[in-house]
Amino acid sequence: MDGSATGTQARAVIACLASGADGALSVLATRTATGRGAAEQFPLLATELFAQCGWTHAMPELVGVVVGPGSFTGLRASLAFAHGLAAGSGCAVVGMTGGEAMAAALRDAARPLAARPLCCTVARRGRVFVETLADEQDAGSVSAHMLDTLELPPGPVLLAGNAAEEVAQAMPERADVRICALTQPDPVDIATAALRRFRGHLPPRAAQPLYVDAPEAKLPAAGLRPAPIDTP
Repeated sequence: MDGSATGTQARAVIACLASGADGALSVLATRTATGRGAAEQFPLLATELFAQCGWTHAMPELVGVVVGPGSFTGLRASLAFAHGLAAGSGCAVVGMTGGEAMAAALRDAARPLAARPLCCTVARRGRVFVETLADEQDAGSVSAHMLDTLELPPGPVLLAGNAAEEVAQAMPERADVRICALTQPDPVDIATAALRRFRGHLPPRAAQPLYVDAPEAKLPAAGLRPAPIDTP
């Protein structure tokens, strides 16, 4: 499942998949929700999915979920549901970033161009999240940038993600910046990354929201209220 996208154009996706005798993954059914609060619809969408697939809530053998970067609310909602579903079925929950889920497809698209792949995600307030993919030399990273002051690494560069077009438009002087059609990982991408991490083929990552920015909430100036006192 992926509820990471933010804003009115957000598209949350949840799907049931099965592995065939040859190990190939097939999508049994998919549901999507759009707009603000899309990820909050996952419980209802999952009920519809399970009914369509003939599954009970005890049948999932692995839950894969995108942990970010993206919407604060969407990540909390999707991760909470993923953990609850996994607890109910007694299976593991595995998280991955959007870039990790799209890595194979993005590298395939970048290879003929000899380009460096970057995954760009919409953030709030005129900003974007930029994710670099892990390779043999460097670990992947995610950072937040103001769109009007963003500087990309030397090119050629291939941009993916739901902010790719915005990033390219913000630097018209860069002729070495290309855009590909990958805007969001599909269910097979997510399931493949989940299985790779579960089997130890990807480095461990906690299935917790990936918050790139520091929390905006602050403690009250007068401090927190004291803990309640038990009275006899």
